[in-house]
Amino acid sequence: MRSRHNRGILDQVKRKQNLGPTDRPFTIALIVLTLFGLLMVFSASMYTSAVKSSTGSGYTQFAKQAFFVVLGLIILYIGSFVDYRKYKNYKVALFFLVITAILLGLVKVAGAEVNGAKRWLSLGPVTFQPSEFAKLTGIIFASTVVSERKEVYHSFLKFSLHCVLPMLGLCFLAAIEPSLSAAMAIGFGMLCVYFFSGIDFKFFIPYLAIIILAVAVSLKMQPWRIDRILALFGKGGKDYQIRQSILAIGSGGIFGRGLGNGKQKMLFLPELQNDFIFANIGEECGLVGCVLLLLLYAFIIHRGIKIAKSSDTKFGYVYGCSVMALLGFQVIVNVAVATSIFPVTGMALPFVSAGGTSMLILFFMVSLIFNMSRQPKKKRRQKRSEKEENKS
Repeated sequence: MRSRHNRGILDQVKRKQNLGPTDRPFTIALIVLTLFGLLMVFSASMYTSAVKSSTGSGYTQFAKQAFFVVLGLIILYIGSFVDYRKYKNYKVALFFLVITAILLGLVKVAGAEVNGAKRWLSLGPVTFQPSEFAKLTGIIFASTVVSERKEVYHSFLKFSLHCVLPMLGLCFLAAIEPSLSAAMAIGFGMLCVYFFSGIDFKFFIPYLAIIILAVAVSLKMQPWRIDRILALFGKGGKDYQIRQSILAIGSGGIFGRGLGNGKQKMLFLPELQNDFIFANIGEECGLVGCVLLLLLYAFIIHRGIKIAKSSDTKFGYVYGCSVMALLGFQVIVNVAVATSIFPVTGMALPFVSAGGTSMLILFFMVSLIFNMSRQPKKKRRQKRSEKEENKS
């Protein structure tokens, strides 16, 4: 009875907003990507789960990931009915930005430490990663600012105050966890908003020097980052993960060893189901599987940008394009790390790598784009009517 009642409410919302169906190719592609990711998480983690589990079950990590995937799909479905324009509220966006900053600061004080870094907050049996939340709040805040504050296009001071300082604040709090990869993702997402909004590029020039200086200071204060860079050139002793990743991808050949037949999962390559899941894909699915996966990502990004361009608001356009650009950025960095093109960093492969917070935030971010695709296409209808009039 309750499910029927909820379905009735959503149907009423759909009729009231005159919503259509979601973009079918975009929906199918995203579901295929998510299910493939779930399959690869199971394959990559089954041996580790069996060894570490007290019951000897190889399904522990898979069951956990499956739970977050189902929950994420529910968030995606419900979120697709919420008018994306409601998120364009400066006071609300600023409130959540402040909350995000507080959570990021709290991680440094009371965060759970894993592998030498504090990136999670423990809420009983559940852990939460504020840096993933910062990607969402940062892009929504930036999209709201460029949509409502016209002065940021003409005044460097206003641009610095309303756009750059919030971005630098979030990036700094993420970087001191330390999580340079999270800081990169947060900064990239917000910079994309400013880029797609059409803000004059000369406003960005002074901050390029600040970014370069910040990276240099980070390398100086944390020498282990230099070791990771040297590992790309076969120097230093911290290249174990890279070597094992290259070995996995190379041994997969063109068609791979077959699903479940990979060897690196047997405790040779740490975090295989997370940061290095692309190595497992290369080993088990081969070059063909890797290329098809990248083509699937390219299609999703292309389709998402196309939907964003059809939005009748600037907020929808810059938000949708920035989310898709961030998705592509994370894919490029993750693949570059696994193939020894970029230094090792903790950048997950979107919708594929294991991780509850990342999965739920990604689904929520994309739900706004799903709602954009549901909106009535007024411009298309006008063009069709004009064509019909011309024909008559």
